[in-house]
Amino acid sequence: MSTKARQFPAVLLSVSFLSAVASAADAEPVAAVSSKQDTVIVDSERASVAIKSRVQLRYQLSTDLQASATAVDPQQLVTIGTARVYLNGHLLARDLTYQVQLAVADRDYRDGAKSPVYDAYLDYRAHRDLQVRVGQFFVPFDRLRTVREYALQLAERARPVSELTLDRDVGVMVYSNAFLSDDSPFAFRLGAFGGGGTNQSTPKAAGGLLVARLELRPLGAIDDDEDSDLKRRENPGLALGVAAARNWNSSRQKSTTGATFTGGTVDQSHLAADAVFKWQGLALQGEYLWKESATDVIVSKNADGTTKKEPTRSAYGWVAQASYVFDTPYEVVARASRMTAISGTDPAFVADLHAHGQEFAFGVNRYLNGHRFKLQATWIARTPRDIDFTKAEHTAYVLVDATM
Repeated sequence: MSTKARQFPAVLLSVSFLSAVASAADAEPVAAVSSKQDTVIVDSERASVAIKSRVQLRYQLSTDLQASATAVDPQQLVTIGTARVYLNGHLLARDLTYQVQLAVADRDYRDGAKSPVYDAYLDYRAHRDLQVRVGQFFVPFDRLRTVREYALQLAERARPVSELTLDRDVGVMVYSNAFLSDDSPFAFRLGAFGGGGTNQSTPKAAGGLLVARLELRPLGAIDDDEDSDLKRRENPGLALGVAAARNWNSSRQKSTTGATFTGGTVDQSHLAADAVFKWQGLALQGEYLWKESATDVIVSKNADGTTKKEPTRSAYGWVAQASYVFDTPYEVVARASRMTAISGTDPAFVADLHAHGQEFAFGVNRYLNGHRFKLQATWIARTPRDIDFTKAEHTAYVLVDATM
């Protein structure tokens, strides 16, 4: 599908939302307001809509030294890394909000997606202790995946996060950010989802995804949904989280993302634990992830009667990331991660992790308007388990990321 063809549904959806919100506003006075971060097109007691966008310009240069024997030259990519359009506001009441996020760059179309819709949900704040969200959005599983995409310190998420997390899905979540009191350190999230991930157009065996996440912020509020301590907070902040999930009859290799199985489905179990600490420009993040499929191979029959075997993937891994923001504000950030395959899983996956399962990354960032406008330089090396950099896959990135 061409880029223009992909963008056309996004334009139609944007126009439809603007029309719907304008109708909801009815005959009440409508105010057009501009601000530094959002442009509010319609704002009344009954409805509002704000539109913003994000563009990332990306240059990357990569080489795999293990492949040097086959004379593979370094590979270059100069592209629009992402292009997003966001619409958000409220409908009928201030406690009923919505968000739509459209991703229209080629790189945003993962796993054969045919739709530009990343997020599309309604959120109702019934009570301090109970909010309800329904639609398509991030599954509330591990912290390093639910850090907002525009607020990342490095060009790519750590490989254990990409492989073992739960991504966006369609479903319902009940949650509270301050359970039992306004200054409570406790938060919870419970969700039920279809289990197939985003933009599913082909039916699969009946199943579903259930997830539970508990969070503790013992030192008070903290912006743990963003990388960095750009505010250079005077008081330390700490967030701890644990989560568990089960995906019944998953049709995808990575549970909600990745290649789609053609011969059947598999149950997949997930666990996560994470921590975030911020203080005076220092930010520390750590995470452990585990995913195991109920069977190592999906066996099915081809039309000619022969047997077809599709291996599943099971592994566990950890991520540790540290950064410091200087007053300028410049930032330095470093990350290490490791992923280990569980015995019996896909042999090709085992071999890949043996060659590239250990990761090291380093970055330097210059913030011109916080995470909303920044320049980033990142280097990532994925090495064998014995940490031999002469046999590593190296990638260097230069990014310009702007949210408008």
